[in-house]
Order: sequence, then structure tokens, then C-alpha cells
Amino acid sequence: MEDFTIEEVIGYQIEIILASDLDEDRGLEGLLLNPGNLDFTVTFSNNFPDPFERAAFVLHGLATGHAFVQGNKRVAFLLAALILLRTPERYTLTSSDEENDRFVRDVAEGRKTREDARVWLCSVVKKSP
Repeated sequence: MEDFTIEEVIGYQIEIILASDLDEDRGLEGLLLNPGNLDFTVTFSNNFPDPFERAAFVLHGLATGHAFVQGNKRVAFLLAALILLRTPERYTLTSSDEENDRFVRDVAEGRKTREDARVWLCSVVKKSP
């Protein structure tokens, strides 16, 4: 599994914010609210050998830890999906955008645990051909 760097994650957040048409996103690309959370989540997640554990850790850690001023849930979901896609099995998510949004919001609002995230991710993937 490929490790993420802090710079790579910040780059993803910048892309997400720049691609957004939401007024509340304007000018907030790359702005960190809690850099310690970003560093901890990214660095510690690189030690998980199981991709589902790692994806759940990142999803939960970034969605609840608010590393960025804006875009935390979007970055958290993107990284979880990339972790699973970058495995030899190339797992892809089969859930709808609406289900993804609802689940990540539930995580961010404290209604879903990291274990809930792992179970959910396992239930909504398929191996790519």
C-alpha cells in the first residue's frame, strides 16, 4: 500500500476546494485549522497493514478532527477511497453519492465510530477487474 504524505493530502484538499462552487469554500484552499490532527492521522494511518482499518482510521480521523478549515469530510472520503483503490485488489466503492455523503456526515457528527466506518467500507466495495 502506498503511503500518503502531508503535502499530498494538502494538495488533494486544494484541488477539492478549487473545484467547488460553494461560496463557503472560496479562498480556503490549503488552510489548516488543526495541523496536528492532519499530521497524526496521515502519519499513523501509514502503519496500518489492513486497508480497511487504514481507510476507516483516515475517514474517521479527518472527518472528526477538522484538520482543514473547509473540506474535511470530502478529503476524508477521498483518501479512504484511494487507500482501498491502491490495494492489489483495487477495491472500488459501489455506494451512491447520497449514501456516501450521509455516512461521512454521520461520522463527522459523532454518530458513527471508526469500527462502523470499517464495517461500512467492507460492505460497499467490490474488487476491480
